[in-house]
Amino acid sequence: MDTVQKKDILFVEDPKSLFNESEGVLEEFFNKVDKVSYYDEALHLFQNNTYDIVLYDISMNPEKIKFIKQIQKEKSMQPIFTLLQDTSEGFAFGLSQLGVNVVVIKPSQFDEALQNIATFNPQTGDTN
Repeated sequence: MDTVQKKDILFVEDPKSLFNESEGVLEEFFNKVDKVSYYDEALHLFQNNTYDIVLYDISMNPEKIKFIKQIQKEKSMQPIFTLLQDTSEGFAFGLSQLGVNVVVIKPSQFDEALQNIATFNPQTGDTN
């Protein structure tokens, strides 16, 4: 992927998540990667930086949508992707109703999902 086209991403991961990227995958697909595990730290980074994409891993705690609502309150047009394990598919509809891009995958599909998210076009709302 061309460096000029790479996006800046805030990745809020769940410390207990089963999603683990292969070494260097985030850096391969994205320009700037801020990776945090805690809501307060993520919110601080979000308020003090500009991101093309916010990626929120709520696979282990899908009820934790407070961060998503805070982001939408501050920047309503911010592209947000959430990661859910395929065992949480029922929660996906509720998240999509909030205007969030929901990615429901198995842990083994994480790298592939990152690659698809990296091609997101905010003008069209599609991944290329």
